[in-house]
Amino acid sequence: MERVPLLGDRVRVSSQCHWAKGATATVIGGVQGDAMRFRRIVPFEDGARTYYFIKFDQPQLDEAGEEFIGAEIELRYLELLTGKCHNQGAA
Repeated sequence: MERVPLLGDRVRVSSQCHWAKGATATVIGGVQGDAMRFRRIVPFEDGARTYYFIKFDQPQLDEAGEEFIGAEIELRYLELLTGKCHNQGAA
């Protein structure tokens, strides 16, 4: 079984994602309700999807030119990189 990202893991956004293709980032904690979490599971009609909160190494621009330092990206679009940086923690 393939390991899923954990808090502090380094990831790359896959070329299959609709934006931030190839961007490298770190999995961080994000606010969900009143708790800090690094991922969330969202139910859909065809099954649940897991999303991760990440902080980009370099800010990414969306289609409107707005700059983002982080995002919530679906697991299927994240590639786990070697060389974890667990000391970077939550932003």
